[in-house]
Amino acid sequence: MHILVLVNTCGLMAACAVVYSFAQFHIPSNVLRRCVVGLAFGLAGIVAMLQPLEIEPGIFADARGAFVGMATAFGGPIAAVIAVTVTVIARLIIGGSGAVLGVAVIIITACLAGLWLQIYKNYQTRNYRSWIMLTLACAMPSFIALHSLPEAHTQLGLFLTSLIAALVFSFGKLLHGEQRRARRERQLARAASTDILTGLPNRRAFDEYARQLEEAGTEDVMLLLLDVDSFKSINDELGHDAGDAVLQGIAQAIRETVRETDYAGRIGGEEFAVIVHTAGKASGYQIAERFRQAVQVPYGLPGKAQVSTISVGGFCFNGKPFCYVDGYKKADEALYHSKRTGRNRVTLSPYLQAA
Repeated sequence: MHILVLVNTCGLMAACAVVYSFAQFHIPSNVLRRCVVGLAFGLAGIVAMLQPLEIEPGIFADARGAFVGMATAFGGPIAAVIAVTVTVIARLIIGGSGAVLGVAVIIITACLAGLWLQIYKNYQTRNYRSWIMLTLACAMPSFIALHSLPEAHTQLGLFLTSLIAALVFSFGKLLHGEQRRARRERQLARAASTDILTGLPNRRAFDEYARQLEEAGTEDVMLLLLDVDSFKSINDELGHDAGDAVLQGIAQAIRETVRETDYAGRIGGEEFAVIVHTAGKASGYQIAERFRQAVQVPYGLPGKAQVSTISVGGFCFNGKPFCYVDGYKKADEALYHSKRTGRNRVTLSPYLQAA
């Protein structure tokens, strides 16, 4: 029976490791990723409880602590809550005289693993000592619970503790490696799609977002092009550091102006673009004008400070599917008109007409 529990528990942990690796590399949402991790380890803990070592009627021993602890250590609070919730409910449903003690083991293990996570939050500082501490956090509650029973179960306690310790130590290092590799890939992906100076999405990321809207046939979209007025003179008079500061200030103003449903990026030296989901010509003009008024950044020496302005050109797809190439061409023409007629103004091209 001990061998069967050993094999089943190792298989469950291996399956959790596969799910964890998949979530790290294929689920971009941090919250959803943690939910999947918590659910995977929680379900594994339930299966472990369904294949226990029965000490006496109503009292079972299993490696649930390993799964709850790993969910907390590598999934954070969200995964911990999910794993603890599903395993506690399952243990109460299983019932028996040891149900309360079993629930206590689950909760205490999660708390200790959570404390470990706070201490070793920086994954770069984790070493052999940290893995030993995580092993103790996950194994000791089960060991103490077994020795709190009226009859001594030393042999069983040592077996179960050794099993949990071996699983946490070996698979903990494995998941840590996957965690570091996934974080590094996500950092590289963000760097490849982010403008270094302003922190906004770069041209590549903006084009990709626009193409996604185009492929989805999204309607009621307005494309705005924002160009800093007389930017060359700012660089010539005050230097490139001042010009960079202006661009960073403009990027911050854009971030504060866009809504959650919109998308903004830096697509050129002093040119920015915004995709706005809207309907109606009036609202289109109002939104474009709001950007023009919001994106004004002071620059220059104290007492001689000036305010940078932008010219805006836009094109609206009102009730028509978004087409990036056509929209960009029309918005660029509108931007040129704003520049040619005095700068610091908004020009929107006529709406796309039905064929």
